[in-house]
Amino acid sequence: MKTVKIILVMLFLVSCSDDAAVVTKPEPIKLSQDAIGYYMQMIVADHAGPKAQLWLDDQNEPIWFVDVRDAILFTRTPEEADNIAIIYAHDMAKNPDYNNVQDVWVDIEQAVFVINSKQKGGMGMPETIPFSSAKSAQEFTKKYGGEVINSITEITTAYLTFQP
Repeated sequence: MKTVKIILVMLFLVSCSDDAAVVTKPEPIKLSQDAIGYYMQMIVADHAGPKAQLWLDDQNEPIWFVDVRDAILFTRTPEEADNIAIIYAHDMAKNPDYNNVQDVWVDIEQAVFVINSKQKGGMGMPETIPFSSAKSAQEFTKKYGGEVINSITEITTAYLTFQP
């Protein structure tokens, strides 16, 4: 009987697990002329190349970035918020026109990147270009040069801050 009580208590505790603790991540939203870049305070849509939207756990709107490099740098800056829910960037595997990207997004944690290519970011600086497909990233490097990086964790802070 004691064993049955223990099992019942354990089942009760398991069934009472906090389902509210499972947080659903926000979906990416459409880039509009109202989106203002976090660092530059410029209209994000007016710039070429991939952009990023960073969602914080306690916000209903994303923080916008004119380029992906700045969004990644945000995550490595101690003074910035650390309650990041998700970061989306334009998926260049599904955006054939680098200068006129469409609202097709990739979670940057799932992306592969091209760095040091001939293509520049929204502010004319070196860009960290995201792809949902390693094959697409490789094809991009054949046309524009650069190096494929398989994970966001492999991108160095030195690269992001233009240090040799």
